[in-house]
Amino acid sequence: MKKTLALALSVLMLLMAVPAFAESADDAVYRTLYSGEIGTLNYLTTGTTNEFTVSANIIDTLVERDAYGNIVPCLAESWQQSEDGLTWTFTLRDGITWVTADGAYYADVTAYDFVTAAQYVLTAANDASNAWILTDYLEGAEAYFESTEIPEEGEEAPEPVDFATVGVKALDEKTVAYTTTQPIPFFLSMLDYSCYMPVNAKFLEEQGENFGLATGNDTVLYCGAYLLSEFKPQESRVYTKNESYWDAEHVYITKIQQTYNKEASTLSPEMYLRGEIDAADITPTIAAEWLADPEKADLIHPVRQIGQYSYFFCFNFDPRFDEAYEPENWKLAVNNENFRKSLFFGIDRVKAKTVIEPDNPEDLIWDSLTPASIVVYEGKDYAEMVTDIADEPALTSSDELALAARDAAITELTEAGATFPVKVLMSYNPSSSTWAEECQVVEQQLEGLLGTDYIDIVIEAGPSTGFLKEIRRSGKYAFMKCNWGLDYDDPENMTNPFKDGNNYNFFVNATQPDLYDEDGVLTYFNLLDKAASISTFDAADRYQAYAEAEAYLINHAVAIPFGSDTAGYTANRLNPFESQFAPTGLADCRYKGQHLLDKPMSTDEYYDAYDAWLEELANQGADAE
Repeated sequence: MKKTLALALSVLMLLMAVPAFAESADDAVYRTLYSGEIGTLNYLTTGTTNEFTVSANIIDTLVERDAYGNIVPCLAESWQQSEDGLTWTFTLRDGITWVTADGAYYADVTAYDFVTAAQYVLTAANDASNAWILTDYLEGAEAYFESTEIPEEGEEAPEPVDFATVGVKALDEKTVAYTTTQPIPFFLSMLDYSCYMPVNAKFLEEQGENFGLATGNDTVLYCGAYLLSEFKPQESRVYTKNESYWDAEHVYITKIQQTYNKEASTLSPEMYLRGEIDAADITPTIAAEWLADPEKADLIHPVRQIGQYSYFFCFNFDPRFDEAYEPENWKLAVNNENFRKSLFFGIDRVKAKTVIEPDNPEDLIWDSLTPASIVVYEGKDYAEMVTDIADEPALTSSDELALAARDAAITELTEAGATFPVKVLMSYNPSSSTWAEECQVVEQQLEGLLGTDYIDIVIEAGPSTGFLKEIRRSGKYAFMKCNWGLDYDDPENMTNPFKDGNNYNFFVNATQPDLYDEDGVLTYFNLLDKAASISTFDAADRYQAYAEAEAYLINHAVAIPFGSDTAGYTANRLNPFESQFAPTGLADCRYKGQHLLDKPMSTDEYYDAYDAWLEELANQGADAE
């Protein structure tokens, strides 16, 4: 009763704190621009934010998050965990269906659809970017995946493995069970992710290689809150409320109209002022102008901080860029720790962050790679465990340390045959409104401090569409800001950008001898093996072991923590505190549960709503004690 009353009061406070809803029950259209086109509708294989935003709204998962981060039923109405902690059994709700892009009934969603999806993800030829989430945790998944790998020429094909040995079973049409390799306390948080979405076997077979192609809206089925009713690549995307949706009463925006424009970040503020769109990214320069104008000041409010994505600078240990940028010389430089530390200590992260947050840039900076609040154990944030271990405390810029590292690097690299200045190819995505300027700030800092006779930073724009595939995943950079969106609530998740097989900095190709142990294995990988061998029941030792591994990357300047890129102001007719909330998974991508406001939320209204949200969050925590 206490929790019900607190929730009712919180909702009332939120309604009082923000403008009235604009829409009637049948007509609420949310209009935006976008500049980055998606490359696929295949939600089972994708790993990009743009594509997650599509799949999260058209396909549901077994569980989802509420506005306070709680895991709540979605396609599954209930679940239970076995006494040994290994098996999770989910019961699907009644009335969940697959429909086509025009809303026509296709089939019921059944437990078998989750089994079909798992087998698809675990088939190596499908190249699912998130297959590791299954192979690392589900019983038998790794063995099955390896059995599907296509052998190199001259190699024998792997022994076949029966998929029935994998820990995902449909017990009947309404019941699906997952069995993990060990007890996984955070398993539920994994299920709010694309690789655990269902797929209909009949439709998958009908589509064959066409499944999920970004050629039209008919290559996938729909069981989520919206239908992708129109899809014209590099022209428009239109989402329409799925009237057959099991939770349609909580889908308040009836249509989302997204229009492609490669200059979206530049054009959207003026189009917003003209009433042509309902949301716009506001750069610091524009924010300052609008805040000084009484007629415009109430049109914007701060961007909500969620901490879902961690940003960090990567050194690429396997450069695959053009000879003009001297990849072989870069290989010598990047495998010299003093060279990396000269850049590590030379970057003034506060100055770099002023590009997106001129007022309080310090608030966006993290000294760990893992964001805060992913895991808090016995009152201590895991991120603090990392920074406690780090033996290089000067994560704020240090001219003295940077110059000392530079001088040592010059001596060592000259002996190794490197030439100076070392060319440092720094790529960026031009669809970002501030990335190019941020690169210029970093270039000025580093070249100004270290000298243009030591480094030559070359800033180059990549493509606005397909940037990850063309640049980062292809290794066409030397030094670049990268990010990782956490998929579930555990620090192990933050290790993936640096593991064998990653396409972030290709750390597995490092040749620096003292990065390796006597067994010939990179020390970082041995640290990960140690952490992974600790039982999830032994949380204190396990978190400490992962913190030691993360601190190793920082101490040896393999990556430079940078923090959050969510900052500044936005103009938007949505209330950010109505949206699903979580620092991991797909919660932040969904429109379900949000209303279209009569007018944009002002800064004062934002903070009123934020205070009401915090109060309800505290009430829920008190009720749980």
